[in-house]
Amino acid sequence: MGTRLSALDLAFLALETQKSPVNIGGLGVFQLPKGKPASFVREVRDALMEQTAGPPFDQKLSGGVVSLPEWIKDPDFDLSYHVRHSALPKPGSMEDLLELVSRLHSRVMDRERPLWECHLIEGLRRRRFAIYVKFHHAAIDGVGGIQILESCFSEDPEAPMRAPWAGVARHDRRGSSKSLIERLGGLSQELMDTARLGADVGRMLLGHGLKTAGLKPSQSPGLFTAPRSPFNVPITGARRFATASLPLSEIKQLGAAAGATVNDVLLAICAGALRNYLKAHKALPDKTLLANVPVSIRQINRPGNQITYVGARLCTDVAEPLKRLHGIGASTKEAKREVLEVSPAAAITFAVMAQGLVAVLNRFRLTDLLPPPANVVISNVPGPRKPLYFGGARLLVNYPLSVLVDGQALNITVISYCDSIDFGLMACRNAVPDLDRLAGMITEAYTELKRAIAAAPPRAKKKLRRKTLRQARGSRPGNRGS
Repeated sequence: MGTRLSALDLAFLALETQKSPVNIGGLGVFQLPKGKPASFVREVRDALMEQTAGPPFDQKLSGGVVSLPEWIKDPDFDLSYHVRHSALPKPGSMEDLLELVSRLHSRVMDRERPLWECHLIEGLRRRRFAIYVKFHHAAIDGVGGIQILESCFSEDPEAPMRAPWAGVARHDRRGSSKSLIERLGGLSQELMDTARLGADVGRMLLGHGLKTAGLKPSQSPGLFTAPRSPFNVPITGARRFATASLPLSEIKQLGAAAGATVNDVLLAICAGALRNYLKAHKALPDKTLLANVPVSIRQINRPGNQITYVGARLCTDVAEPLKRLHGIGASTKEAKREVLEVSPAAAITFAVMAQGLVAVLNRFRLTDLLPPPANVVISNVPGPRKPLYFGGARLLVNYPLSVLVDGQALNITVISYCDSIDFGLMACRNAVPDLDRLAGMITEAYTELKRAIAAAPPRAKKKLRRKTLRQARGSRPGNRGS
């Protein structure tokens, strides 16, 4: 018996086309251990190939012709198909690496096989190599991917090498030994949960409908209320990938000084970069850009995707960086409150319905009839705080890669590692040909925000924050958050 896919997993399968592969991944850059020869990467591959794969790595989709697809064990599983070794032309630069990974991430994976790949890439300058791993988003979400990859790393440089596909916990599918009374009690609880689910989803749909119509005061945006931007266009299959990094400790200090969360500071930095980029292209909308922000609702020992989405006003119509930060904070605070008011199942169900609606609109080319649901996806995934090693090779940096869909040609995903915040920017090559420029503006926006916070007197920061929160309670979706 296979493992059933959740509704959100099925939605990710439905979203995929040849020009929009639904892949997520991670790019880790490692330092060769001292004294090891250049052949170390080949030795790593040989050692990894000796380790047996467990689920979800040895599972593929069932046919699903009559019934919905399930994850089943692949009877013809071939590890060598999934683990690949390549080399950059000498002297290998980060630009060469990002170009290669852009192409690898653009490819749709074969659904007749388990939906993952691991690429070992040697030839980087300064005795470095990289490992790029990608999964289909139907198989796992970003947090789950980080947890699996972290399981193969160690804080001990001398620890033995462990493949990410080895020793993964298996999901228990044994039959229940509960008594009849316990089963009836469980059925009663299930019916109550179903009733609450319907009520919660209905509440979310009504709330978003009222916000979209401008009838409900809110700083949290409703669906299909974003302005049109250069990012909201049909996409091709080609990708560009760019990166940026900032110090985590300083991001935390900025948040503490401004009375904002780390996530809001990161959103404000992205918003500043997007504002400057669109201004440079003379394409900044008068109305603020909106971001779709994935939120993890992970439960222990649950496979597949466990996320929902909240909308955030990026306040790109606000020139002053500190005002922009507090406007974003007011928006995310209200959006999170709305999610907390419903059950996790309802939040995920709403995400499924939203993704399904986007898929239908894209499939029938109806996206021009409505405003975009959001302008950009911005995701923040927490990572490990201590240095990690893989077979003695130290992990230097870990960049995330994510998904694009028609109408949303830009995705910014952020992962923390040690004292670094690493940004992975994924874009359609045609829609955002100068993605490197936008990545460079991440650092510029960080500097702008840092200066603005340093220049503002403490009382002014508190007063501005209180004023913004009051506006969040009393303003309507079309009003500015400044």
